[in-house]
This record gives sequence, structure tokens and C-alpha cells, in this order.
Amino acid sequence: MPKQRPEKYIDKYEILGEIGRGGMGAVYKAIHSHFKKYVAIKEILPDLVNNAESQRQFEHEAEILAQLPSHPNIVTVRDALVWNGRFYMVMDYIEGDALNAILQQGAIDPETSAALLSQILAGLEAIHGAGILHRDIKSSNILVDREGTAYISDFGIAERMGRPSDSEARATAKYAAPELLDQRLGRGGLGQQIDIYAAGMVAFEMLLGERGFRESFSEVYNGSPAGVAERWFSWHTNMARTLSNLNAIDPSIPEPLARVVERMLAKDVNIRYRDVGEVRRNLAACMSAPQTERHRRPPIDDPTMPIDRMRRGGGRPADPVPVDRETVEAPPVNRSQRPSAAKPSGPLQNIPSWAKWAGAAALLLVTLSVVLFAVTRNSEGFTLIVSDAPLGSEVYVDDVRRGITSANGRIYVWGLRAGSRDVRVLMDGKVLYNDKVLGENGKPKEITMAKVAPPPSNLIEYRGPMVLIPAGDFEMGDDNHLPDERPRHKVSLPDYYIDKFEVTNRQYKEFCDTTGRKPPANDLFDPKYFENDPDSPVLGVSWEEAAAYARWAKKRLATEAEWEKAASWDVKTSTKRQWPWGDSPEPGHANIGTDRPIANGQASADVSSYGVYNMAGNVGEWVDDLYKPYPGGPGASSSDRVVRGASFFEKAIDEGRTTRRFHFPAGKKSVADDVFLTGFRCAVTANDPDLRDYLRAQK
Repeated sequence: MPKQRPEKYIDKYEILGEIGRGGMGAVYKAIHSHFKKYVAIKEILPDLVNNAESQRQFEHEAEILAQLPSHPNIVTVRDALVWNGRFYMVMDYIEGDALNAILQQGAIDPETSAALLSQILAGLEAIHGAGILHRDIKSSNILVDREGTAYISDFGIAERMGRPSDSEARATAKYAAPELLDQRLGRGGLGQQIDIYAAGMVAFEMLLGERGFRESFSEVYNGSPAGVAERWFSWHTNMARTLSNLNAIDPSIPEPLARVVERMLAKDVNIRYRDVGEVRRNLAACMSAPQTERHRRPPIDDPTMPIDRMRRGGGRPADPVPVDRETVEAPPVNRSQRPSAAKPSGPLQNIPSWAKWAGAAALLLVTLSVVLFAVTRNSEGFTLIVSDAPLGSEVYVDDVRRGITSANGRIYVWGLRAGSRDVRVLMDGKVLYNDKVLGENGKPKEITMAKVAPPPSNLIEYRGPMVLIPAGDFEMGDDNHLPDERPRHKVSLPDYYIDKFEVTNRQYKEFCDTTGRKPPANDLFDPKYFENDPDSPVLGVSWEEAAAYARWAKKRLATEAEWEKAASWDVKTSTKRQWPWGDSPEPGHANIGTDRPIANGQASADVSSYGVYNMAGNVGEWVDDLYKPYPGGPGASSSDRVVRGASFFEKAIDEGRTTRRFHFPAGKKSVADDVFLTGFRCAVTANDPDLRDYLRAQK
């Protein structure tokens, strides 16, 4: 069918030719007749002009665009007009290509990918700052000019934050965040996290190229093309389906960059970045900006469509692929390293011959690995099936959140190592199931919730999650390190609860708002940290401020003994651990020697035997005690207060040992010439009257 072309001129613009076409209309390259400036003109197709919904969508886009700030990474719109009964939008012309066309030629190197992602995020931060959600971030809506500058375009389904849309919900299946497809998955989330998820998918594409991306999502693409949107819907909303690790797919992708992208794509809104500013800060450490040539090919696989069309049966999320009762369904496998593609021009072609040979060797090794995996897939690992759980129940395995049960009351957790696994099922903070599950190689293990009685809770929600530390003796201190850690001695404690994570900026802000206290300024670290990182630990508080918060929350600061037991005692062997995870230093386990704290709920190996997080690194933590020697130990007492655990600012993992203690004046927030950034966590005795009243009210 021949393209319908407008007349030679549209208003004052001379049309030079068509440069693109989508579901709503065509885009033309034009030049201003007086200023000789190139522009792009977007037109609604003639057969849609009289369609009321198309007109409404065009007018909505024009209204949104008028509210956008001027930004170097957003396509600037110059005019919206009606000419001879047709609708047109005039915007700056970008000499370059859409990102999806570039990716047809293969992956973009990690440095350039990081630079482009940084620009996309800069534009997205400005969009969110204007109170707008883009809602259709995808590679075909990112334009890249010849100088390597990225621009966000196409605001056809954008909307104002906090304002419900009056039209049918639309999305592009490949980039749709889980909570966009199923609102039940968005509890506790923010609207802008939808755009962060989509930008993460764009980054995943850039680092792998189109073919590599399709290999990583083989379960979506191996099937009828007509069912791709439905399979994407199922993949996004099945919380047990997880991403392949980018660094494992291609070791040339730096692990820090891979972690940033993977957190952008976290299906759980409580783990995903909550604002673009936080993503940009984490990305800044692992980016550089070489340029790359661009290539054109027609965009594929990215129609924006009504979300209901992605659903199987027109309504509910598709159930996970069922697991045979006798055979484990293996997780998707990446069948190659980064795939070959047509030879690109520019910096992407400058690959030394030794690297090509190394890549070929790596490809051979991966291929052999896949063959071995295929041979052993039915004998290695097991699949956990949780059945008959209430809709929306959260499932944790070894204290790692693995997903939420769907409408059929089931969840599948693939690829678990054989042996004993700790399994918990929670619903609105209440523990429905908490026990060890023994899995055997090649045999699925099913837990039917209707057949089990919930055990006594060791995890409660009391102004944040708190973990029960059962009564009993433990050994405090250490005879082999610093003098003030001596002597090792026995301490007996009653049942108590301790915060699973450090107190966050969000929690401390509620305290400040309620009591009229001034928030911590943190000028020596990051003046905007308190407001920009709500789910990260509060920093720079004095001991008095921490104690005041604890009283307000009807808790108290943990004692030094309570803190050390929760961090160090191995409940299975009744022995002391040097670090929360064991006796091996493992520098990568704790957030030490980095540029800032990690947020609560972010994946971390810094976890104690009781399931308490970030006690080796992240932030130093005030405890209740005055500094004094242990019974029979060296040293003198002081009016200082004790701080336990190391902060992200420390350089050595030895600083994060479970017996290591610091002490500072209670009102101080810094030591000598270095900033020692302190936070805290709270505790409460199990028989505390306020706690008992609270727990009774929850029954």
C-alpha cells in the first residue's frame, strides 16, 4: 500500500520526506521555510483524524509536552497545530537513529551503554521532576544522534503523577513493569518505578544486543510470534522468574554495572530503585562515554497495546508454567555468550583478534556447559511449589524473597540447591509458614498451606520488620584481637526482638514530622541523602537522637550484648561467628569500602544466622551502652557511647567483625578528620507490655 504523503508544505514547514511510521501516524523530516532549521513533524494518520480516541490522545500528548522542561536528553517540541483538518506536532529533528535500530547490529560496549543509560536517566529524572510519568520508555523511543547523545521521545501515553488516566491502560509488553500489569504487585511502590523498570530493560538490551537479548529470554521468544505479548505478560508477573546475570552472560560487562541494571529490573518494588536520582548515583561510578556508529533497521517487537490484550483469557495474569510432579522444570538457559551480528562500523568494529579467539573459546565452553546442564537438568537441584497460599502471599527461601503467589494460590521457585532450605511464607507481615524444607535432586517439593499450621512467629512487623532472638546463653567478646574485645565471656539474655534492618530515612522522617524535630543535615556526606534515599539507613544522628526515636517508636536501642548476639551467634552450632555470615572475611559480603549505604531489602550476603541484615557493614550503629571494659578486661570506663559494626566508609573488612567495638561521645557525629556516619537499629524485649498489646491487636 503506498504511503500517503502530505502536501509540499505543512503550515510554514517544507516537507522533505517520511522518516518513520507507527501505529498512530507518520513522522516527516521538514525544514522551516524562514529559519532554515530542520524539524520532525508527527502526523496522525488521515484515517484516524475523525477518531475521537485518537484526537484525545493527540491532545493529551500535546498537553503533556507543553509541561516538559527543556533538557538536553528530551526531544524538544516546538509546536502543535491543525493544518487542513489534520493534527501535527513539530519537534526538533535528531540526526541519527532510534536505539532499537542500532541494537539490530549487536550489543553496545559496556562503557558506551553506561554513558547512554546515564543520559536516558538524566532526561527521565527531569521528566519525573515535572510530575510526569513517561510510561512507554523503550529502545524505539530513544533517539541517538551522531555525537552519541540520547533523547527520550514519544509521550503519547504519558500521564501526570497521581492523576488517574481516563483512557484504556496501554503498555509495551517487553518493557512493562509487573505492577503495571497487575496492580497487586505494586504495594508500597511509586509510579516512577514503572519508568525505571523499562529503562532497565533498555539497558539490558544495549548490553546484549537484540540477538543476545532474545537468547536471554528464550522462554518468551521460543514460540508463536502471535503469543509474544502474552508470554511477556506471564514472565513479568511471575515473581519466581528472575533475570540472567549480565556478568555471567558476558564477563566483559562489569559486575557493578550489572548490579545497577539488575536492581532497576527487580520485580519487587521494595527492592527496585525508588527514584532515578539513586540510579544515577550508583551508575556514575561505572561509566565512561566512548561513541559508536549508528545503524538503521526497522523497529520490531515493540507495539504499545492495551494491557488486557497481553493477558491470557482476557483478564487475569497467566499462571506459571506447571512443573511435572516427577521432573524438575529447569530455569531458562543462555545458550551462548554474546551472539555474533553483522559487522558494525565505528568503535564496535575495533575488536582485537586475540579477543575474537578468546570469545570463540568462551562460546565453546558455554556450549559445553549447556550440553552438560541439559544432561544433568533432571538430577541437579529441585523446584519448590507453594500451594493453597492466600493471594499475594510472599515467599522467601533462605531469607531471599522469591515472589508472590498468584490468583491460583501457587508459586514456583526453580533451581534450588538440594538440601535443607529455610522457607517462610508471609501475608501482610504475618508469618503463615516458617520451617526447613528438605529438597532432593530432580524431585519437586510441594508445600500445601492448607495442611500446615503456622508456627509461632519469629518475624513481626512493628514499625518495620523485627526478628525474634530466643532466650539463652551466648559467648560475647574475643580473646584473639583488640584488647577491649577481651575477655570472651558468657552472657545470658531473655527473648527479645531486634530490627531486621537499620532504621531508614523514611522511618526517621515520620518521627521528625510527628515530633517537630529537625532532620539530620548530613552536609559532610550528601546534603540530599535524607530526602533522596528514603529506604536507606538514616545517617549522622547522635546517640541522643537515636534514643529519642526508639522511645517514640515504643522500642529502645539494642544493648551491646543484644546487638552482638544477633550478629555473631550461630543458632545451629551454638558457636561464635567472626562475621555475621561465618568465619571467612569475604570482603564482597558486606557493604564496606563503597561510596554510600545500600537500601533496606537490597540483596546482601551480610546476614546473620538469625536473619538480621547489614551488621558488618553499611552504617555504624549506636547501641544503648556506655563504653566500659568487659568483666576482668583491660581499659577504663568512659562517658562515651558504644557503636557497633562498620560503615560503608571503612576500608577493611576486619572493621566489620562481630566483636569489634567503637566508642564516641553521645552527641558527636564525626571523629577526628574523618566522617564516621552512624545510624542505629532498635530492639524490644519480648514481654514488653506495648508489644504484647500490639501483637494481641493483630490476632
